[in-house]
Amino acid sequence: MEGEKVMELSPALIIKKGHGEAAYHFLKQNSWLDSKKQLNEIENGILAIPINENCPLAKEKINIFDNEKRIDVRIENVEMSSNPPSVEPHARLHESITQWLQSNLEIDDSLSQQSRVILMDDLLSKIPKKWEKLGDLILLPQTTFSSNKWTSIISEENQLSLWKCIAEALKIERIGIQKHINDDIERSSQAQLLLGNSSWVELLDFGVKFGFDACKVMYSSGNVTERHRIGNMDMNGETIIDCYAGIGYYTLPMLVRGDAALVHACELNQHSITALEWGAKANNVSNRLIIHQGDNALTMTKLEGIADRCHLGFLPSSQPTWKLAIACLKEKGGILHIHMNVEEEKIEQWIDSTIHSLQQYVIELKRNYKVEVLHLEKVKWFAPRVRHVVLDVEFIHYD
Repeated sequence: MEGEKVMELSPALIIKKGHGEAAYHFLKQNSWLDSKKQLNEIENGILAIPINENCPLAKEKINIFDNEKRIDVRIENVEMSSNPPSVEPHARLHESITQWLQSNLEIDDSLSQQSRVILMDDLLSKIPKKWEKLGDLILLPQTTFSSNKWTSIISEENQLSLWKCIAEALKIERIGIQKHINDDIERSSQAQLLLGNSSWVELLDFGVKFGFDACKVMYSSGNVTERHRIGNMDMNGETIIDCYAGIGYYTLPMLVRGDAALVHACELNQHSITALEWGAKANNVSNRLIIHQGDNALTMTKLEGIADRCHLGFLPSSQPTWKLAIACLKEKGGILHIHMNVEEEKIEQWIDSTIHSLQQYVIELKRNYKVEVLHLEKVKWFAPRVRHVVLDVEFIHYD
């Protein structure tokens, strides 16, 4: 019957209820507590606390003290029910890795009980607290399991079981780990697949379909609010240049949701272009997209005077393309969306200096434009005290 508890015989530490808290914490500190089972009061004033296979079965080896007095215990098999699985992913991950460590961690018998507890606590404190979820693929932070203690535990023989343990806890099929982004002109991804046969990911976000190889290109989940903001703008009838198109992170929302007439997408990385082409086809916008492969310092020079707006979504700074972007605007003017990483206390100063620089470029290009700030969007914290911001700037033609 649905909701009925399933009982099964399981080993348990039998103890008086008054000593339950001391016994529970003792078992937990020694990693002897079976967290899959529920603590049970088997008779009036007597508790059965579930223990796992690592707990010694000889009561003489279980030294629990409460108020400096040793507690009398015994071990029996009793009927116990299972705990419902945790719905909180961090708790599930902690529990799952704890169990993995209990099976794979070889602890020197000479270590004291306190040293064992400290070792386990140290290892568990290094469990990742955040990750990027892309469909059924999770990318762990690049520092995951990188400490000396963890690298000494993980081996070729046991690592697959660890990845499967994590996948089961987080209810996904594939696992990867982030690596440093290549310091090259393509800014290519260096993620590594740990579990699974493919790193190709397909997502639906706010009505826009994306597809990409997560181990070869970047997908910025943290910029979701900005992607939605750009997609919500009415771009009907406009010709747009996305100066750093990538996989179409902003290109596709501008076409699908913004209803842009045409987007010229400048991109160097062939893996990103493959993803962008897939996305254009999946969203039925291929006929309104032109991809320009190569360095945008060259491709943008062929697009002068055609754009109603240019999107400059490159960090930490898109300044190398500001002048080129202004040159791409139509004679009547247009809009630039300028991304930048800026220290919080210097944002106003940066806005002023940016407008000044843009005005200088206007003079050099001999354009009759007034330059006005439309909006500043604070997207997210990029680092302590450093904001990822987007400055919307309008260039207005005057006679």
